[in-house]
Order: sequence, then structure tokens, then C-alpha cells
Amino acid sequence: MDVNPTSAIPVPTVAAMVHHCCDMLRERLYSAERARGLLVGCGNGDEVVYMRQSLGYEHVVGVDVEGKFSSAARAGGCVFFGNAESLPFPSEAFDFAAAFHSLEHVADPNLALDEISRVLRRGAWFYAGVPNRSRWIAYLGAFNATTWQKISGNLKDWGARLRGKFRNECGAHAGFEREEFRKLLEQRFSSVQFLTEEFLRFKYAGSVPKGVLDVLLAPSMINYVAPAHYVLCQK
Repeated sequence: MDVNPTSAIPVPTVAAMVHHCCDMLRERLYSAERARGLLVGCGNGDEVVYMRQSLGYEHVVGVDVEGKFSSAARAGGCVFFGNAESLPFPSEAFDFAAAFHSLEHVADPNLALDEISRVLRRGAWFYAGVPNRSRWIAYLGAFNATTWQKISGNLKDWGARLRGKFRNECGAHAGFEREEFRKLLEQRFSSVQFLTEEFLRFKYAGSVPKGVLDVLLAPSMINYVAPAHYVLCQK
């Protein structure tokens, strides 16, 4: 296993989906000694730092169009300014990639997914979380959001719905419908597994009674109750 240059940097606090992603990848990369990973739309870069430390791989990097990176990410030298629609990396450079609520922000998700597929080697893994456009309500379990931000986020969502502008291209944090996202992924990956129910049980185990989760995550309900879709794909 590589010596991690970020080992002296405090472990950042990250959202539950990042922990879940690392668990999924760790199970599948257990025999890899020098796995290379990419986080697309990494924000301030703290998630990259966390993934490096959690997975124990030196070559995990992130790209983001804003370049507002934290001091920890800059110190680790693991973040770069870059656009998901034109990734600054050679083809087949990575063993895994992840996109945590970033694909809904790109101008052309088809092009972004083409680029992600291009930089992944055959057999590589891709974990993604995107907002569920069919959701009734969102943001309740949002990481690092205030109560008012959660309320205002839902008000904006419903305002956009009423105006017929609840779509990514209209500037709404809309995301994708389940089958819409599945089709986008199946065009580029040989295996597409939705992990939405598994993730929500992972996130809320111990805080929401199992009986309540069973009702909310039933097949007839989950597509409207789940605020986001979570998937694991293999190229």
C-alpha cells in the first residue's frame, strides 16, 4: 500500500455518501496496491483528502471548476482546476472515480460521463450520487446545512416545479429521474447497480426505526421519498 502524503493532515468531516463510497470501493479494490482514483466536482477538496486517508491510496485526485480548495487539499497536492466535460487526464488513467452531487451541475452530463468513462480503465469502478428529480422533499439529511437552508431549498424546488423549470439546465438542483440516469449510465458502463436503498439504510441505521425505514423504502415509495440516487458502476 502506498505511503499516504496526507497522513499528517487531520481527517476532514465528510458526508455519509463519501463514507459509503469508500466502503464500496474498499471491498472491490482490496487486492490493488497502487489504485488510482478521481473525484469529479470535488468542491473544496476535503472529500479527496478523506478518500486518500480512508482508502490508503496516494494517487487519488480531484478536479473542480471553481478551484476554491481548502488548505488541507492544497497541502496534499491532490486537487486541480478542471472541467468534468474536458478532464485533464489521459485515457484509462484511473481504477475508480466518484461524483458526489456534481453531475447535475454540468452543462452536458452526457459529455461529462463520456469523459469519466474515457479516463477509467476497463474493469474500473464509478460511484455516483445525484439528486432524485422525482423526490417529494429533499435536504432533510443534507450535510452541513442549517434548518433554514433545508426549508428554503425545498421552497425553491417547489417554486421551480410550479414554473415548469425544475430541470438542471434551468439552474435548479433537480438531478435526474431514476430511469433517465440508468440509461445515461448503461450507455457507458457494463454494470450499473442502484444502491439507493442500501445507502439510506446505511445512513439512517440507528437514528430511524427499522420499521419506518421499511415503509419509506418500499418499492412503491422509494422513488418519491429518496432525495437522491446512488449507484455503483463498472466499466
